[in-house]
Amino acid sequence: MIIVKNSKIFLNLLLVSYDPLLISIMKYIDKKYGKVVITSGFRKGDKGVHGTIPCRGMDVRSHIYKNAKEIEEDINSKWCYDSDRPEKQVALIHGEGANIHMHLQVHPNTIFVKD
Repeated sequence: MIIVKNSKIFLNLLLVSYDPLLISIMKYIDKKYGKVVITSGFRKGDKGVHGTIPCRGMDVRSHIYKNAKEIEEDINSKWCYDSDRPEKQVALIHGEGANIHMHLQVHPNTIFVKD
């Protein structure tokens, strides 16, 4: 089940299209782990992936999973963000306190590397 945190985020999700690979990753998480709560998507004026069109960034709630780090590692073992920048990841758990979340991002060079 994919849930949106609140109506403001829902309305922002409707403003732009999303990269098909980002959508595939969201569907993968939903299918394998049973639930996704979107806490941020498109952010007008954002200089990073949350501000691109199509949008290439999505934040999801991480504390709903028993082991969010395992999901982060699973995603990063299956998708390569950009082979020219191997230090970049598709999934990254970050933030502080109640703001800890999983940031998902894709790039035009992002590829699926294994089942």
